Amino acid sequence: MHSILAQHSSSLQRLFVAAAAVSILSGCGGGRTAPPAGAPRGEQGPPGGSGQGPAVSGRNQPRGSLVPTFDVAPLYRQMGMIARGLPFPVLGRAGFAATASPDSTHVIVGLSFANTALSFTREADNRFRARYAIGMTLSRDGAIVARTETTEEVVVAAYREVSRNEESIVHQEILDAAPGRYTLTVAVRDEGSQRSTQEQLVIDVPRYGVDGLSSPMPVSEVVPRRGRDAVPFLLLNPSGTAIAGRDSLLPIYVEGYGDTTRTYRLLIRNEKGRIISNETAPLTRRGDLRSGVIEVPVSRIGIGVAQLTVAVDGGTDSSSTYVFVGFGAEMPVASFDEMLNFLRHFAAPPRLDRLRAASEDERPAAWATFMRETDDQPSTREHEALRMYFGRLVRANSRFREEATPGWLSDRGRVFITLGEPDQLLEPQITDFQRNRTQVWEYQGQNLQLIFVDVTGTGRWRLSTSSEARFDQEYRRRLR
Repeated sequence: MHSILAQHSSSLQRLFVAAAAVSILSGCGGGRTAPPAGAPRGEQGPPGGSGQGPAVSGRNQPRGSLVPTFDVAPLYRQMGMIARGLPFPVLGRAGFAATASPDSTHVIVGLSFANTALSFTREADNRFRARYAIGMTLSRDGAIVARTETTEEVVVAAYREVSRNEESIVHQEILDAAPGRYTLTVAVRDEGSQRSTQEQLVIDVPRYGVDGLSSPMPVSEVVPRRGRDAVPFLLLNPSGTAIAGRDSLLPIYVEGYGDTTRTYRLLIRNEKGRIISNETAPLTRRGDLRSGVIEVPVSRIGIGVAQLTVAVDGGTDSSSTYVFVGFGAEMPVASFDEMLNFLRHFAAPPRLDRLRAASEDERPAAWATFMRETDDQPSTREHEALRMYFGRLVRANSRFREEATPGWLSDRGRVFITLGEPDQLLEPQITDFQRNRTQVWEYQGQNLQLIFVDVTGTGRWRLSTSSEARFDQEYRRRLR
């Protein structure tokens, strides 16, 4: 992840010293706060099922979710975070840590968005520059408690950086706030296009007495502090996201206060609330606190949302946060089995069967192997073939929907996903609701002509018998 720290030529030291004096608040519940309403625990998991369907070109309907979604904002809002989707996607998270006084709490705020959200201009030295304004307002009982506004610049050295659509910019602030409930409003505006986004979140800032635990905070960089009187020196990973098959560890920073002889445990719960891991958390004594980075194996989390809880061994203090393991920015938000359903037109059944046979612990490695074996341009950062595949899938889903059948599962949808736009489409001018209408799709490069027939006149287009055989032959050739 590139951070705003590097792109703005700012050091960690300058950012944190300056941010410590700013009254600004953001993020999700942490510290001693209760899990957010609608958080994915028990039966309240994120959207999507766990369906499994055959990976063939036929008309079998998969179980579970039939419509792929690429919008992660609802999922992150369920996790108690700031989240907004297109046209200006942002993700925000806050962590809480003790100060020297129980009457105030450090609130560490991270907000991330992609380079593609900004409008870059090319400069004489072939660098690219963009500017954005960011404002945050903290209010309580209808009164504004604090407000901050700043304008920042982002400079990149290559055009390819302009089109990065993953979290490439992280804006971070640290403030001291009295314990209590607040409403946070965050607004970001691209200065080049004036495109903007705004999001609100209610948060509870915890009170830290002698004892307690900081929020478990996903981090990109950290220098553990030695006392409560020091300013936290870390860079949040706002999304708390890892990519299956690419990332092996997810670093989580935690502090424990009070008795430095105590030991701590890390519990990982899956989205059904079941504890899937319970191990000692390695926090080191440093001055008047214990702190450290817990490197959580991504393979232990599995695919989807997980709740990480750090607890005092044999005590009552605990603190939790949510993290997410997904398939990548170009992939739908889906369970492992749902992803296999969506890939039914991309890979041969034996290849998908190997993924399906992998145990939960083996799935990240199996996914990494699948990505490597199906990438025909391994020297590039993206998996171009999958990006194009899901682009066609989304278009097919909107263009070829038939009654209760998602467009990507219709005959025209699966042909479009496999072969793309036809070179020529022929359709006689016939009135609606007339039976036996036909469409002819021609693919000149493959010397292929496919005929669709609407037998009932209700818009349910089916490949003719001979066209079905010709398409299956081409489909299987491509999968090989």
